[in-house]
Amino acid sequence: MLNFLRAHKSNQFIVTFAVRKGAVHLVVVEPHTEAMPSLVVSDEREVKEDDFATAIRQLAHEYSRYCRNHPQVSLVLGSGLYQSVALDRPNLPEEEIATSLRYNLRDLVEFQPEDCIADYYELPVQLPGQNKITAVAASKEQLEGVLQAVHEVSDNVCAIIAEEQAVTEMFLSLSEPTVVVYQQANQPALLQVYREGLLQVNRSVRALEKISELSVEEVRMGGLQPLSVEVQRSADYFERQLRQRPVTDVVLAVAITKHDDVLAKLHEDLGLTASWADYPDWAQELGAGDYSDFAALGGALITLKITEDSK
Repeated sequence: MLNFLRAHKSNQFIVTFAVRKGAVHLVVVEPHTEAMPSLVVSDEREVKEDDFATAIRQLAHEYSRYCRNHPQVSLVLGSGLYQSVALDRPNLPEEEIATSLRYNLRDLVEFQPEDCIADYYELPVQLPGQNKITAVAASKEQLEGVLQAVHEVSDNVCAIIAEEQAVTEMFLSLSEPTVVVYQQANQPALLQVYREGLLQVNRSVRALEKISELSVEEVRMGGLQPLSVEVQRSADYFERQLRQRPVTDVVLAVAITKHDDVLAKLHEDLGLTASWADYPDWAQELGAGDYSDFAALGGALITLKITEDSK
């Protein structure tokens, strides 16, 4: 997560924009003391020629009643708008790692240190003898127009969040070792392994970017085989390389037709219990239903934690 500004006295709503190839999704969440938040808005605008700023302004104008008086705002970056890189943990005090990353990433990302904003997170289990972090980096120049549009909504910008981090908030209830498949149209699939509500493994698989376009007939003809292979690879890495308990489940957050044949084929291929990802109770009524808002919802939950921690 790339922490940004906090501070201004603001209205109570949390406004989150999630940008991804071809679309911007907006969610507005209302926090409640000692209770789950309420989802007030979940809406999306098509984006052409990567003009994310125009879509953000359109959504902010349409839902202007929630964007007045400096709400807490966050931005979730989809695939292609950030780079995620594993690297050895720098031999520095923890509080200095984030600021050093743009130099440590010089030869690992596509942009120069002066154009780089970066932060990092750590996975709870690593290969024996390793001490790595996962750095998340983005180009300030590439995001300039997007950030300008976001700052027009509010001066209280809490964070920029990578999609791979945002969606983890939607799977905190997974206690048994589970492979989650999350994929949006024209984006690589994220294959993530969770255990006890924590992200254990994160893989981005470009070969699966068309998986949500499969028809039921294509599923029946074996179109899910590439997905089954990648799920098995994720499970094998978790079990054999990280030496963890066997994966028992696979959960899909993919906009493929929710047909029983999809789950049946995965179970047949893998021997795992297959199911669709659930929306949280507070988001079921207004949620998009096709997981296109999962990153935005997760980003809103992270923003809520940030605002609560700052009180």
